[in-house]
Amino acid sequence: MANLVSKNENLEKSAPVIGAEILKLINASESRMISIFDAARSLRKSNKIGAKSLYYGILFLYTLDIIEFDEPYIISNAED
Repeated sequence: MANLVSKNENLEKSAPVIGAEILKLINASESRMISIFDAARSLRKSNKIGAKSLYYGILFLYTLDIIEFDEPYIISNAED
């Protein structure tokens, strides 16, 4: 079984860092939601991350109840 976090992991691709990047994208949108496809496209261009890192970042935020899903959108639960 693969480890979610390991000592050899690149921290720039860790779930909390990717989660923070996703939150920045959501906060930049006026509607407090972003398409999962737009998030993936934007993060791939800027950080050169893969689908696995994106998945872990979204899972991290969902586990903390910071985001919700309404296919295909990621919606912020955070209050200003």
